Amino acid sequence: MAREINRAKVHEIAIQLMYSFLMLEETGNTINFEESISNACDAPYEECDIYLKDVLLCCLKHQNEIIKYVSTYLKNWEFHRLNLVIQAIFIVSIAEFYFVEEKVDKAIIINNAVKFAKKFGDGGEKDYKYVNAILQNCLKDGNAELLLGNAN
Repeated sequence: MAREINRAKVHEIAIQLMYSFLMLEETGNTINFEESISNACDAPYEECDIYLKDVLLCCLKHQNEIIKYVSTYLKNWEFHRLNLVIQAIFIVSIAEFYFVEEKVDKAIIINNAVKFAKKFGDGGEKDYKYVNAILQNCLKDGNAELLLGNAN
């Protein structure tokens, strides 16, 4: 039986794992999805939270589309130049809002993203305000077509 963890912890683990996946990609190393989740949850993969697995699968499956989509909202900046923590926050947030079957309210996603930008970002107030502003635009009603049209 899968171990349930509270949603706040799921969001934190998802961002931490996405950050580690981005680090691995940047250094040319292979991602071991099941082992990473198992280690983060301190449990066998089969017992790890199903929602966490779903979020991370969506992140990896749609990563390129998400990056392209978020990039349209970055003014005079490029996604790959963002701090990896901020990249992870954007990828997890967009994946969770648009691709995960179990829907989460936009305000909750943005609040979590801001909280983790404050906690993990290295740019201080600038990071969380930037994350908030970009996500406000990315998660606007009617924008789904911009992203989902590219995801198929």
